[in-house]
Amino acid sequence: MKKYLGLILLINASAFAAKEPLIKVRIAKSLEQVHVSGRDLRRYLWPKKSLKKYAGPKSIQFNCKSKKRIKRRSPIRLASISSLTGLLNWEKERYKGKLHIQTSERFNGCDVINEVSIEDYLATLLPKEMNSKWPIEALKAQAVAARSYAFYKIQTNQVSKVKGFMTHYDLESSEKHQVSGSYFDATRKTILATKQTRGEVLTLNNEKLSPIFFHSKCGGRTLTPDQVWQNKVPGYRSVPCPFCHKHGRKNWKHAFPKSALNQHLERALKVYKKDYLSFKQSSVKFTEDSKLSSRLRFYVNGKYKAVKKSRLRSTMGRTSLPSNNYQIYDQGDKVVVSGAGYGHGVGLCQFGAKELALQGFNYQQILAHYFPELTLKKIY
Repeated sequence: MKKYLGLILLINASAFAAKEPLIKVRIAKSLEQVHVSGRDLRRYLWPKKSLKKYAGPKSIQFNCKSKKRIKRRSPIRLASISSLTGLLNWEKERYKGKLHIQTSERFNGCDVINEVSIEDYLATLLPKEMNSKWPIEALKAQAVAARSYAFYKIQTNQVSKVKGFMTHYDLESSEKHQVSGSYFDATRKTILATKQTRGEVLTLNNEKLSPIFFHSKCGGRTLTPDQVWQNKVPGYRSVPCPFCHKHGRKNWKHAFPKSALNQHLERALKVYKKDYLSFKQSSVKFTEDSKLSSRLRFYVNGKYKAVKKSRLRSTMGRTSLPSNNYQIYDQGDKVVVSGAGYGHGVGLCQFGAKELALQGFNYQQILAHYFPELTLKKIY
């Protein structure tokens, strides 16, 4: 999952209806062609407001190439397709619910949006965001975290608000939001984990919802959203995690020429316009660093500067800096970066959740450890 840069809003959990909601997930974008097939299809064309029904097997194709320049930002809904069997075929995969076809935001193709019940969505998401063979209690903790995040996106219409126009979807299937799958990705364990936590979300003071984040491996201690991104999110606290070290990628170390790192620091500081300066022919000296520090501190020609480690990681890339839990050792012409963990480090540590589940902790206890200021609430 990528960083969250939108406006942080809290919403009242009691505002939700008791009925399980639907979620609209963008599963593809900017396609030149879209081909959907199935049995007993129903196709609704939005521009013409016309519905057509097809008996038996049917394939529907959309040509999304366009030479016209359209002066508008909001995507145009073209068609919605459903099936009486409940399943649709697209890109050799099957999907429950409906598939919506719309123009891409830049009008350079078509986007595909899957509208499905949120519980069916979660059953396909779990094997993508967490290993489906992991202990059931870890999967249940992941289900609650992902459901809470999805509910927040739905209720606040946050994606459309950030973009400034109606997107016609709640979130996308990508690391930017959450990665979901198709019908056959769901397994017995992921369906069970979803059913046994049905309707449960994390809340602040048992009534407010906020975005719930998760990552692969924190490396020893979780971070809060404001340590990594731009916004402070109520309900988060940095907590120790002595559990994840047994699993996943071990501690890592990379060496870089100091001149190369200086170039990345210069790019990172451009985000903070007041702090920007050129590093050409500059003398850069790093202060003593700690893995627990969320900022990198250094001097440029005697001037003190600081940049978020997450900002430098974004500039250098995940291969060079796999996590935000690292420290830098200044060794003259080169620097050594030593770190632990994998991912942004905010919220639920997935490998930590696995170890806690292996030790016999249930999903309520796992969530209580990583989100001590939040409580579980069943909203439908």
